[in-house]
Amino acid sequence: MLAVGPFGLGAPELIIILVILVLLFGATRLVDIGGSLGRGIREFRKNIREPAEPEDARPTDPSPSATPPPPRDLGVSARTCANCNAQLVSDAKFCAECGAPTQATVQ
Repeated sequence: MLAVGPFGLGAPELIIILVILVLLFGATRLVDIGGSLGRGIREFRKNIREPAEPEDARPTDPSPSATPPPPRDLGVSARTCANCNAQLVSDAKFCAECGAPTQATVQ
């Protein structure tokens, strides 16, 4: 039984496809394309592993001099965000300023 590759293609079919690609693009161009593809995949994996912003660069405590934004006209409650002290809309599930989830109101 013949070895089956991706998409059910065997070795003879893959060789024919490779020969057609070499004829169309040339051997050096295929090497350049393969290198570029490899670098792109490495960069993608690197960006997935690294956080977008270093942990120590994130503010842990808002400065006391920072004032919360003025309340909005409709639907503003006395609730404030625990993360950034911004005023929250009464039915908000997330803070509009920092995106932190809000705590459920106990009734």
